[in-house]
Amino acid sequence: MTRSVRFVSLSLSLSLALGCSSQLDLGSDVTWATSHESGTLDEWLVAPGGGSLLDDAGSTVEASSEQAHTGGYSLKISDLGTSDIDGPGMYRELVDAPDAYYDAWYYLSRAYQTRSQWTIQKFRWRSATDPTVVSHGYDLNLRTLPGGEVVLYVFSHNQEYLQAPLADPPAFVPIGAWFHLETLYRPRNDETGQISVWLDDRLVYDLRDRRTAGSNDLLWSVCSVGEDVTPRPLELFVDDVAISRSRATRAGRLF
Repeated sequence: MTRSVRFVSLSLSLSLALGCSSQLDLGSDVTWATSHESGTLDEWLVAPGGGSLLDDAGSTVEASSEQAHTGGYSLKISDLGTSDIDGPGMYRELVDAPDAYYDAWYYLSRAYQTRSQWTIQKFRWRSATDPTVVSHGYDLNLRTLPGGEVVLYVFSHNQEYLQAPLADPPAFVPIGAWFHLETLYRPRNDETGQISVWLDDRLVYDLRDRRTAGSNDLLWSVCSVGEDVTPRPLELFVDDVAISRSRATRAGRLF
């Protein structure tokens, strides 16, 4: 009973916070969410924690009505940045970051060719001694295989781990259809951290007993980062994004 009451309360407060946009049925422990139905990026900036635009010359980040998973708008990231580790997108900042699930729906309108990685999600952290210094942690990347399939994989910027082996069977993502990524991220300064990734409710990575943070201040972003992705311009759509203390399935139900 307590769980149901908390769910109704949070659903109501989120509906108000999102300007009465389409309700995100993400469970009782959702701490932040956006469906982009305001037609702006303002929901990315709200407290607690807050967030910001990741801007880059030659790229555009905007709310768009061209594609939407629910409602009439999504986040559209056009083109890439100018380096293989930084690029356009939006991020949320979590101070004293808890163990949490990070949810986002993605849409690729066409197939793209990658010669290296194409990063669509990043986990980073601020330095504990100098908050102006941001370290790169874990990335969710896409790569085109020789047969034309687009596969998802996890990359760590920690030299001890680097690229995780491809999932077996591979975590192929569709073209021209929305797909759901959900990541459990347990930030730890020692070898007790964890990153687990579900693609459309299939557990494709379960990486445990590793260092996943360098401080208590986590930055999570949806983004479009890479140097060798063609053809251009490149378009990536993201919608129904949320951070929750409990897991949501592809259908928005808790296990």
